[in-house]
Amino acid sequence: CPWQGPFHELTVHEAECTHPTKTGNELMEILDEMDQTRKKEMQLYNSIFSLLSFEKIGYTEVQFRPYRTDDFITRLYYETPRLTVLNQTWVLKARVNDSERNPNLSCKRTLSFQLLLKSKVNAPLECSFLLLEGPYDDVKIRPVIYRFVFSNESAESDYLALPIRDSVECNKLLAAKNINLRLFLFQSQK
Repeated sequence: CPWQGPFHELTVHEAECTHPTKTGNELMEILDEMDQTRKKEMQLYNSIFSLLSFEKIGYTEVQFRPYRTDDFITRLYYETPRLTVLNQTWVLKARVNDSERNPNLSCKRTLSFQLLLKSKVNAPLECSFLLLEGPYDDVKIRPVIYRFVFSNESAESDYLALPIRDSVECNKLLAAKNINLRLFLFQSQK
């Protein structure tokens, strides 16, 4: 049974749990699903370990701060100050609910982010990057590796989903004065 919770709720869960009444086939389907999830996690971690063998790796702490848009909606758009990683200048932007018309009216929230190269480069810069929770935050972010080729003509990645576990975690993040995360950048060699 995949249930997780506090010990004092275990007796109530055991009384209501449907797993003991499942058939062998149903349990095998559940185990297959768990195996698939574990395989995906192992592929992700193998990819991260592979990235760690790159010659050019950089990371930095980033702090998203709320900023006002032209229509003065506060705390629905975020931006970091300029940061230097891999000898390049970068900025991260984030928006709530992918810039829907009135994200402040929704309680189900998501965050998406965009990585922008602010430096001029001589050749395209192929990068892999990921955002993780910062050292002082307890918000759970699943690692996802994104890739983009930055150039002078294409200096902004698409908006990408920040892989926060759920809307509750997202609201916890948005309730903070600033959003503190850690950015990892890996430059592919040509």
